Amino acid sequence: MGGRLPPLNSLRAFEAAARHRSISGAAQELRVTHGAVSRHVAKLEEYLGAKLFAREHQRLALTARGKAYAARLSASFDQIREATTETFETAASDAPLRIGIYPTLANNVLIPRLAQFKELFPDIGFEIITSHADLDPEDSEIDIAVRLGLGEWPGLVSELLFHEELLPVASPKLLCGRTLKDPRELAEFTLLHAAPRLHDWSHWLNFVGIDDIDAQRGMRFEHSGLVYQAALNALGVAMAQTIHIQEDILQQRLVPLFNLPARTHRSYFLVYPASKSRDRRIVAFTTWMKSRTDSAHPLP
Repeated sequence: MGGRLPPLNSLRAFEAAARHRSISGAAQELRVTHGAVSRHVAKLEEYLGAKLFAREHQRLALTARGKAYAARLSASFDQIREATTETFETAASDAPLRIGIYPTLANNVLIPRLAQFKELFPDIGFEIITSHADLDPEDSEIDIAVRLGLGEWPGLVSELLFHEELLPVASPKLLCGRTLKDPRELAEFTLLHAAPRLHDWSHWLNFVGIDDIDAQRGMRFEHSGLVYQAALNALGVAMAQTIHIQEDILQQRLVPLFNLPARTHRSYFLVYPASKSRDRRIVAFTTWMKSRTDSAHPLP
């Protein structure tokens, strides 16, 4: 063997298999096939000229030398991880936190709160990257993303931010002092729709038991931000996500027409790679953001 290092991929495969006491467990962790792990272990045993595993009653067991070798390797890999964290993640934590978020959510929820974040964490800079499509926090362009969904994204940590709830709202100028008593009165008004969310009105009308209003009629806009602007300008009634219109309700620019918010099956989550779970910027941002939103009651 001389002074050469054993094959590194084989070392990783053996260390993972020894830690899991399972070839399948190592394959799942390393995201390779069962056969690939077996081949790497066999290659390492051939290189070392020694058996590392033995079969005992149909289960995988380490030989004495295999057990000692695995313990040394695990300690070495831990040292490599610590060196990487100390050398590179500390430097990364001084860079601006890059937040991927939907444009309407950025305008209505995040940006109005960021001054508070800066007061608490003046040393953490940030960049806001917006997109109407889901942003990938494993992309090198962002560190953490806000996503709407079920909270199930393999390989990513997802922390509940708030539930999605729908409620019809309108401008006081449109209502002219009128208070609606029955959801059926909405038939008299123009309904406002965001093109990517054409089922919102149907969802809410079904929730309140209304089936004689055409949920598709009215005006359509490219995205939710334009719908809210149209509502503010008294063009019709918007089906709002309650988290988006908190400030408009507080300032009485928009009025909830009924106290009947309908929760959907989706929620908003803060999403980031598990490898960044100890990043102080992400820990600070997630803790702060969750403290500023109530997952159960997003209305003011």
